[in-house]
Amino acid sequence: MARIAIAGSSYPKAIGTYLARAAHEHGHEVVRLGKLGDEVGLDRDLVGADAVVLIPLRGDIWRHTHRATVRLIEAAHRQPVPAHLVLFSSFAVGHGAAHPLNGIDPALLPGRLAAERDLRASGLPYTIVRATWLTDDPPGSHALTLTQNPFADGMVARADIAAAMLAAIEHPSALGTTFALFNEPGPTCVDWAKALSGLRLDVEDEDLVREDPT
Repeated sequence: MARIAIAGSSYPKAIGTYLARAAHEHGHEVVRLGKLGDEVGLDRDLVGADAVVLIPLRGDIWRHTHRATVRLIEAAHRQPVPAHLVLFSSFAVGHGAAHPLNGIDPALLPGRLAAERDLRASGLPYTIVRATWLTDDPPGSHALTLTQNPFADGMVARADIAAAMLAAIEHPSALGTTFALFNEPGPTCVDWAKALSGLRLDVEDEDLVREDPT
């Protein structure tokens, strides 16, 4: 059983809600984190945490998410045993500045990149999950494909993103990796151990972002 702390969305049909439900079903303990600016409260809530998941609230601009990532990194380093940090990110990061989603606000791509890069450089155990276009399809309605292609695209159910995050916490082979995922037609069962063991570790000099798809 793991102690999983979740920072982020908790309204109905939110990824955080799906994650908490799935974690309870797997026998894990779930802690909801409050304001990340409360250093004392954050340190208290992270005592004994095996994993911390950051899911940006709807409407958050990514410069705020970068600050939240930094605060969680700092808090994890203050713990005797640092937790595994799991960051919910976006497939648009891999596409670079050319992707329309990155043009919504000039802070989007720099904030996303900074959050990912600071986590990779933190020295902490981490996993970065890049979601594609989100849907509210029921969990397990479609096959799920994991990829490290920076130009990944597609659609994925929020519940399936939550399942992937939980699997990343439960399987050590997800440590030190960044991956995107999307739904496809096909069988719903995912062999998480096999899927995650096939991922490549992130390399320090690899941006995992490609400005030119050619």
